[in-house]
Amino acid sequence: MRLFIAVYPPQEVLDEVGRVADALSAADRLDVAGGVLDTAEQADEAGSRPRLGQGLRWRDPEEWHFTLLFLGEVSEGDRPELERRLAAEAGRHERPEVAVRGGGTFPGDTEQATVLWAGLEGDVDGVTLLADGLRRAARKSGIKVDRRPFVPHLTLAACRPPTDMTALRYGLSALATPFWAIEEIHLVRSHHTRRPRYQTLATWPLG
Repeated sequence: MRLFIAVYPPQEVLDEVGRVADALSAADRLDVAGGVLDTAEQADEAGSRPRLGQGLRWRDPEEWHFTLLFLGEVSEGDRPELERRLAAEAGRHERPEVAVRGGGTFPGDTEQATVLWAGLEGDVDGVTLLADGLRRAARKSGIKVDRRPFVPHLTLAACRPPTDMTALRYGLSALATPFWAIEEIHLVRSHHTRRPRYQTLATWPLG
C-alpha cells in the first residue's frame, strides 16, 4: 500500500485557505489577472501583466494536507514495526505553533512550474525536526525513504506540462491563516482509483 505521514490543518485554517484558493482558481478559469493578481506597477506597463496558469488541476479541499514524510509502497507485514517506531517518535516532539502563509511553486521557476502550493510559517524548525525524526524512524524499520530536504507545503494545484504560475504565486501573498498547534500526525494511505483518495490508517499524538 502507498503510504505517507500527514498533518491536517483545522477547519478554520482550511476555510481561509479555501477563500484564497477559490479566488485564484476562479481567475485561472477566466484567464484574467485582475483583482488580487495585479499590481499598479504591472498595470502601467503594457504587456507586463503576469500570466495565469493554464490547464491546472485544482485539488479538492478534502485532500489538503502537509506531508511530513512520503513512505511509498509498504507491505502489510512491515506496518506493525513501522507504526510502533513512528508512534514513539511522535511522542518525543512538542506541538509546534504554525500558520499557513504565502506559497510557492515546484520547481521554483514560476514561469515553468508544475505545482502550486501554500507555505507554512511559525515554528517551521519544529516541524522540520519532526519530519526528520519520522524519516529516521522509518529507516530503522527498514523502509527506504526519500533523502531530499523537507519543504513544508500544501498542494493547491498541479499541471502537466509546466505552465506559467507567476500571477497565481503572486496571489498567494494574500494568504495568512490563524496560528494553530499541531497536536497529532496521521498515517495515510493513498488510493489511485477510489474516492476519497486518502484514507487515514493511524493517528498519533505529539508529546
